[in-house]
Amino acid sequence: MKLTERTLRIIKNAEKEAEKTTKVVHPIHLLLGILLVRTSVCAELNNNHPDLWDKLNRRAKDINFTNEHGISYGPFTRKIALSTKEVMDNANKLMKRYKQIYLNEGHIVEAIFSSNDYSTKIIIDGLDVPRILEIVAFPRDMIVSLRNYSFPDIQTNDIIFRRAEQNDVISLMNFIKEEFGNEWLDSLENGFLKDKIPIFIALGDKEILGFSCFDVVRHKKGLFGPMGTTHSKRVQGIGYTLLHMCLREMKEIGYEYAVIGEAGPLEFYEKACNAVVIPKPM
Repeated sequence: MKLTERTLRIIKNAEKEAEKTTKVVHPIHLLLGILLVRTSVCAELNNNHPDLWDKLNRRAKDINFTNEHGISYGPFTRKIALSTKEVMDNANKLMKRYKQIYLNEGHIVEAIFSSNDYSTKIIIDGLDVPRILEIVAFPRDMIVSLRNYSFPDIQTNDIIFRRAEQNDVISLMNFIKEEFGNEWLDSLENGFLKDKIPIFIALGDKEILGFSCFDVVRHKKGLFGPMGTTHSKRVQGIGYTLLHMCLREMKEIGYEYAVIGEAGPLEFYEKACNAVVIPKPM
């Protein structure tokens, strides 16, 4: 199970909160751990629900947890409850269902709120679950400032990165259908209708490994995406390079900002290009 850096901080925070009460990490401690991370969507959750910390903290002290001794479960260093194991296992399943490779705070929150465990249901009773999920668990729009953007130094090794050409249509469409389904096909067709195709591809042994594009979704200007890399080649810098090939061209066109629509792996974009989550109205 691969975890984002923010998820690791959440787990450490949860363990510290568990030390104050049960000594065993329960799902409520994970929620408290999320609120203690004051960055990105976690900070937004705090701003939108300023009373949530006190409410959960009281429940962590008042709820009559079972006297279970807990089990060992990496990457936790403290014992965790069986209900917490269920949450982490289900979060991992959600991550795989969404075809992601790093477990993030959204997976954890969604797994907690969909749990059938009685004690877990008690801790979320009366909370504004739809709003919390909307902030933390659902894909979010992000924005990248291009005003001072510069293309990073990237080592491409044996992978070829280039602009897509008209004769790539069939192979790229087949790649997308096989890896991601049919949802993005219309947007890609929009890209191939343009004189200067705003689509970039990564090739290894003449096989498509990934793609990225901009200005193709509903023909909207300044909108990055979609982007995707074959699952077997992720965490090799392919998506990072494809992202920056688009951002560089958007900068050259004259865009001040790039909007990343419905981003799932928020932390990837935060680190890769200093993208910032666009806050939801309170």
